[in-house]
Amino acid sequence: MKKNKLKEKENNIENTDKSEKDEKKQKKIPKEISQDILKKIFKNLLKGIFFMLYFIVLNMAYLNMKHERLLEDIKIFAGAFLLFGIVMLEKAYKNEKFETTLNGIEFLCISIHSLTIMHVITLLKYDFRLYLLASSYIFSIYFVFKSMLLYTKEKRDYLKSFSDISEIVKKEEPQKKEAKKKNENGKKIEMEDNEESTKIKENLKEIEKKVTNSKEDNKHTKKRKTKNDKKTKKGVEEKAKKKANKK
Repeated sequence: MKKNKLKEKENNIENTDKSEKDEKKQKKIPKEISQDILKKIFKNLLKGIFFMLYFIVLNMAYLNMKHERLLEDIKIFAGAFLLFGIVMLEKAYKNEKFETTLNGIEFLCISIHSLTIMHVITLLKYDFRLYLLASSYIFSIYFVFKSMLLYTKEKRDYLKSFSDISEIVKKEEPQKKEAKKKNENGKKIEMEDNEESTKIKENLKEIEKKVTNSKEDNKHTKKRKTKNDKKTKKGVEEKAKKKANKK
């Protein structure tokens, strides 16, 4: 009993060690998936850099260009961003992807922002260059925060997929054990049935032997009776002959 308890404890310790190792492996993201996540983050950061460059170009144009020409260029950029955002939203509607919808909303926001630059400056009396610097900082912070959220989301989805697989495996294991138990019980029942059938056959053979032996005994007894009857008949006939001769 003590040996069995020690073995059970050792098995439990080994199982816990294996589970801890499996959890550590699951937490480590493989290279293929990590590369996909990094590609998504890199695309997001490139978009943020593109928007920052757009605001820097507008700042440079404010110093070197006329205001009327600058307003026309801002309207052209805003129209291009608007068209690109609408196209992205249409693709998102067809493909039903959240990433494309978010990209379309981002381009719509920057188009609206670029159209409202001059109105905000004239109404609130802000400096053009400071306003564009502030907006570039806001957009850059947004894209950095978005990349962090993307990384955490992708990692969480990866870990959830592993947890779902482990739960499915755990659900399947008891079913397999039950099936094994059923098979073992079925084998035991078959063995018992075979043993019972062999015993019945042996009993039948013994009964047949007894019947055959009893038949043979009856035959022998009948033969003896017939011999005895013949002897008695002969004795009676001989006695009768002797009596007749005496007379």
